[in-house]
Amino acid sequence: MFGNIVVRYNNVTFEMEEFDMMPLAEQDWKRDAADAASRGSASALTAALGPVLGTLPDKQARAVKHQALQVIEAALPDPKRLVRLASGLAQSGDETAQELAVFLLSGHYTAAPDETAERLRFLAGSPHATVRRWTGEACGTLLVKQFPAFYPQLAAWSASPLPHEIAAVAHAVRIAAKTRNPAWSRPLLDLTEQLMSGAPVSAGKAKSPLTLGEGLLASYPEKTAARLDVWIASANEAVRIHATIMYASAAAAEHWDLLAPGFAKLEQDVSPAVRRAAARARKQLLKRLPPEPSGEAL
Repeated sequence: MFGNIVVRYNNVTFEMEEFDMMPLAEQDWKRDAADAASRGSASALTAALGPVLGTLPDKQARAVKHQALQVIEAALPDPKRLVRLASGLAQSGDETAQELAVFLLSGHYTAAPDETAERLRFLAGSPHATVRRWTGEACGTLLVKQFPAFYPQLAAWSASPLPHEIAAVAHAVRIAAKTRNPAWSRPLLDLTEQLMSGAPVSAGKAKSPLTLGEGLLASYPEKTAARLDVWIASANEAVRIHATIMYASAAAAEHWDLLAPGFAKLEQDVSPAVRRAAARARKQLLKRLPPEPSGEAL
């Protein structure tokens, strides 16, 4: 029977798929993987896992990867050496190797914080979609568990012109915001403002509706609304566009009483790009807001 399960690996949580796995006829891969891990050889480890994973359906392969993580840790208990091995896996370019690297790096961040953060930053730009998604989740979990240490590293990423790095930071902000920790509201809003100021507008979809809406606005409505007033008055067109896109989120409709005055300003913005973004947001709001007595939703 298939379904979703939550896998906790070294206090890092990921969602994976569950299945009834038949015992594998060959278990040599575990021996070979353990030997490769004990030697710290990323290439040998990848070679050991490749043949067995290539013969399995996707769901079964995911469970083998989780078993592989346990084999690797048992064979190489030194956290710093494990981080070095994970760094080699990250740089290999192989999808399976990079997936394993995300789990290993996020699970052993405290052993080598700077190296781990840089490798996760590299993995955020992986050509493999699964690796990018898991990296974003790992960054969010790390921000929650290691906020004082990991926040400055994410702040450095926020100035990147690369959309995948921006998306990883935005994902981390959204996950951290869901904790509703009141002490984090201002730094998370500051981090988001950095993203909005320096990122290309093309990355707005990753940031605005999810990060601002379902993340910050849903968790900190009053403080986000107050910061939104600052963003709407910004001289930076990109900031105003990103702020406008936030109105397309479900949370914007839920907190419409706080946000309505600002939206009226955006609809009259001097920038055609901002007004176009407002028009798109209006379409989403019309689907969610109850009609006024006059029959108008806005």
